[in-house]
Amino acid sequence: MAKKISAPLTKEEKRKNIVRRILLLCLLVIMALLFVELVDNKYTVEYHNIFDIVIALLGVVMIAEAVPRICRHAAVEGFSDYLKHNKAEFLWLIVFPIILVCSFLAPGMAGWRWLVALKMPNVFGRYNDENVFQIIVKIAAVLLILIFVIPFFNLVAVAISKPGQIVNLLPKNIDWEGFKYAVTDMQFLRSFKNSIFLTVVGTIGSVVVVSLAAYPLSKPQMPLKRTVMIFFMIVMYFGGGLAPMIILMDTLGLMDTIWALIIPGWMSVYNMLLMKGFYESLPPQLEEAAKIDGASNMYVFRKIIIPLSKPMVATIAFFQVVGYWNSYGPALYYISTRKDLYPVPNYIRNFMSISPQSMTDMNPTLMFYWNNVEKSYLLLSIIPIMCLYPFVFRFIKGGMATGAVKG
Repeated sequence: MAKKISAPLTKEEKRKNIVRRILLLCLLVIMALLFVELVDNKYTVEYHNIFDIVIALLGVVMIAEAVPRICRHAAVEGFSDYLKHNKAEFLWLIVFPIILVCSFLAPGMAGWRWLVALKMPNVFGRYNDENVFQIIVKIAAVLLILIFVIPFFNLVAVAISKPGQIVNLLPKNIDWEGFKYAVTDMQFLRSFKNSIFLTVVGTIGSVVVVSLAAYPLSKPQMPLKRTVMIFFMIVMYFGGGLAPMIILMDTLGLMDTIWALIIPGWMSVYNMLLMKGFYESLPPQLEEAAKIDGASNMYVFRKIIIPLSKPMVATIAFFQVVGYWNSYGPALYYISTRKDLYPVPNYIRNFMSISPQSMTDMNPTLMFYWNNVEKSYLLLSIIPIMCLYPFVFRFIKGGMATGAVKG
């Protein structure tokens, strides 16, 4: 394949590329610093003066670029032509310098510096549509990653830091005492075992039930297909409520058993619809050829359909794993006397509701490391899902895209 040859850029084009990248960097850094001040104000107060100076310097750079450019444009095309397409930038150019000065004289006005966002249309307008889209997507992705990653690093830092310190993202004076208590707590380990059993059995049962329910509904010749689909859609959007479920579990003799936490979650209409859509995307000729050779419906399902459905099976299985592992409500509803059946989320919630002072007589050291132990429990409850996700991500990516085509 011939390599596409592009014409070399002129000096003016190179200069424009450098300028727009500098402006984009200045804008993003200013907004990032403002975001840090807004979200993490308590822990970054000692850096606020540095943040203010950096924001002011970057603002001066952006103003220094804007003023000569506007003057040149006004001299050639007229100021009214510039104002017609750049009202937001002109308003920013008037207001932002005033806000910068006022924020130094009156710190209470620092929040007004978010008016820097008025510069965004001008900065993004220097890129073509595709580049703008890619920039916005990448910025959004970075922000989402930070929203999820920063609390996790804080969790790790607090769990392994010495108590009595203000910890942000990095641990201070590493102390493993709280973590050691968590991994040797037999009641926590029992709840961990409960969660593993609940997750494994619940996920396997759910995948089997959903797959078997979706397969006949994916066939256009199924009798009463429309009626059955209407039934599923009704129960998907409307439930009987908590009281009927408790009565049902009691009637079936499932109260105070771990099966009360597993069986109600086996059927998910949403997952069934995803699986049904995936089945409908498979070529019907595969089944027709197998049936011509004498294969039964169950043989076709086990030997042909299920192996081809691995991406969707992995997707649904991961959804169920996350759901069962984080399950909190069912144990509150259906477990009243058997606290030893509680999964990890319920055990952690019970532990966090205990007053540290009540543990003084039993374990004085525990009260000192109380916050570390709480964070260690939370960290240990997150690790299994984090370890599982990389192995199923490639299946989830393909399964969701295919399953949404039909259904």
